[in-house]
Amino acid sequence: MEREFTPQEAALFDMLTEIVGLSDDTENAGRIMVLGPDGKFIGDAVLSARDITIATKALAAARAFTEAAKGIEFPADATLDPVLEQDLEEHCIGLDTDFLMGMAAEDPNGAVAAFDEITTQWDGGEL
Repeated sequence: MEREFTPQEAALFDMLTEIVGLSDDTENAGRIMVLGPDGKFIGDAVLSARDITIATKALAAARAFTEAAKGIEFPADATLDPVLEQDLEEHCIGLDTDFLMGMAAEDPNGAVAAFDEITTQWDGGEL
């Protein structure tokens, strides 16, 4: 029987869904269980070693971004121009994300500087 989630529980369930969708690898290298603020079970997932690596790198990048963005006020409901978003995606294709994620885990500000240097020197070829 499914129950209704509170907004906080729904956000946790959405996070778990994203974790589950990291890869289609079926290896069982670990399991993650998510509980709500009051200890109620939200869900669980089997993770492969690849899933764990991807999630760890993504969280390191999120932490680096959070650290680098401290003190910056972002508009609450800012929308991104679709043409600008497509240009940015094309610009970032081919970046060595493993290098940047590794650097972000060790030195968030250095990772931001490396990203800036790489992307400003881009000549349209592979990065």
